[in-house]
Amino acid sequence: MKANFDFTDVGTFETIPQGKYTCYLFDVDLRQTRKGDDMYVLILKIADGEHKGRQLFYNLPVMKQTMWKIKESIEAFGVELPQSKVSFDFENLLGRKVKAVVTHREWEGKTRENVAALERLKGTDVMAFDGADDEEVPF
Repeated sequence: MKANFDFTDVGTFETIPQGKYTCYLFDVDLRQTRKGDDMYVLILKIADGEHKGRQLFYNLPVMKQTMWKIKESIEAFGVELPQSKVSFDFENLLGRKVKAVVTHREWEGKTRENVAALERLKGTDVMAFDGADDEEVPF
């Protein structure tokens, strides 16, 4: 298969500097960890500044020991969650803004972005949670 490309004005991939970035939730994928556990991957897009439009990925593996991270992450979008079993639809968060804390990590010999945490933006409207426990928790 033959393909034509014009790489005339194409630069190199630049790692986003460490710092805090205002992002919005663009999409959510359900994947599997290497151990076979479910993992939600939050796809964030930087909302403004020099890196506007660049994507960041934030992994939320679903395991008993990571429930705190999942709860904290959802609450960073302004959702108040109860201390109980819940059924949550990530689509309700699409387009909502959050602050991503970006650090760096080595991956396959290259420095890459790592979203270390999500923080609630000042002034974010609180979103009331409206989800009953529809299903059993998988552990």
